[in-house]
Amino acid sequence: MRTSLWMIAALLPLAACNNAPKVSLKNANGNQVAQAVQTSGVMADSDFMKPGAWASNVAIQQIVIPGMPAEFGDKMKQMIVQHQPKTTTHCLTADQMRKPKEGFFAGADQSCRYDHFTMGRGKIDIRMVCSNEGSTQTTEMTGSYTPETYAMQLASKADGGPQAGMVMQMHVDARRIGECTGKEG
Repeated sequence: MRTSLWMIAALLPLAACNNAPKVSLKNANGNQVAQAVQTSGVMADSDFMKPGAWASNVAIQQIVIPGMPAEFGDKMKQMIVQHQPKTTTHCLTADQMRKPKEGFFAGADQSCRYDHFTMGRGKIDIRMVCSNEGSTQTTEMTGSYTPETYAMQLASKADGGPQAGMVMQMHVDARRIGECTGKEG
């Protein structure tokens, strides 16, 4: 009995570590996700990314365009790399963190739904499906974040319509570089 009490006392602090805010939704639209994130407080948690200026590097890993030789996708990838800045910066404000709007998660596309959206405790796992005029685009995002960094793997695939079979994969690494200056892109 005494050993059991000691073990429970020793495990309580570990259990408390798992009480960080978390969002886990299935079959939700952007507005539902924004509301759940705001209500949960996951973006206000001390483990979430800090507001400020962020620098990100995007690495395009794969582009597949049906009907085009693989070399074409490689050339397209090279062209994107040549014309895209190595590092881009953006400002993430405290207000965006406190009250995320629907567009923060789904953009202006109202045709998107999340098969699943899980975020919290330094991890994010999302599968979003957007359907429009006979075509469907499925985007999967998985990654991790800390107050000063994040890393995200993204994969997108189109089915139906003129872009059927198109695939793109990329990786994003970002870090907080300080306070917002108003010069971020």
